[in-house]
Amino acid sequence: MQENTVRLQPLQGPLWPLLCRAGFSLLRPQRDFGANRLQFRHQLPAPAAAAISAYQQHFAFAPEAVPLCFYYPLLQRAQLASMLQCQGLRVAGLIHTDNYLEALQAQPPQMLCGNGPVRIDTALHTENNEKGLYLRVEQQLWQQGQQVLRASSGYLLKKNPRSAAPAVITAAVPEEQHHRVQAQIQTQPDAARRYARLSGDFNPIHLWHWSARLFGQRQPILHGMASAALLCQALPQPLQSLTLRFRKPVYPGSLLQLCQISDVLHHLYDGQRLCLEAELRYWPDAHAFDIH
Repeated sequence: MQENTVRLQPLQGPLWPLLCRAGFSLLRPQRDFGANRLQFRHQLPAPAAAAISAYQQHFAFAPEAVPLCFYYPLLQRAQLASMLQCQGLRVAGLIHTDNYLEALQAQPPQMLCGNGPVRIDTALHTENNEKGLYLRVEQQLWQQGQQVLRASSGYLLKKNPRSAAPAVITAAVPEEQHHRVQAQIQTQPDAARRYARLSGDFNPIHLWHWSARLFGQRQPILHGMASAALLCQALPQPLQSLTLRFRKPVYPGSLLQLCQISDVLHHLYDGQRLCLEAELRYWPDAHAFDIH
């Protein structure tokens, strides 16, 4: 772990400086870190109450709990800052494949906002499998010396040529799942821009048609964690943990179907396209967020 703690901008601050530096990383050659495990430590101011409130109102979350997905923009800043310190890592164009979030403490908004700065420890390493070279990012979020959250994100760095497969026609939502549709979610055409203002993530792939096409998309796509927040929005109570696998992008303005496959597994469809798989776990204590 590097000795000095790097201070990052608060959640309300823009990600533009980090995103611009990420864009210049296109000039770097992609490489494997091998057995190296790179570790970093960053500190951010505690989120402002207004930031949490705006997030809760946007996604219609209950006011007494910090939504699990809200933590991701904090983690994302530390992720980007860590990646940009890795020589040879091409940050621009990374494909976000999966995410895991687990809260270790039930944090009401006033507790998270009032307990001072948060510290984020980030560890990065690469791993190979049959599909290609992946970057694994493992993180811990601390406040007042207590671990609040642990998380993991996966990114595809380089796809193996042998893993390229012919295009497969996506099957319709299986008939046996129609009765399991838990909710229908209508996304707004400006959903990506609105989430960008909430999170500070103004990645061009989410904002304009021309920039989305540069990244191989026919139109701007919704942020993966915005899609996850929409899924969580339709659930009956706050989550303690969430495992996500991003399958296909969600296009703003589309009508999504949330299907419950089992007690823990949920699928998010955009028409016939499976966009998101989620394994979730609720807080075991129904009164976890009660304040005494």
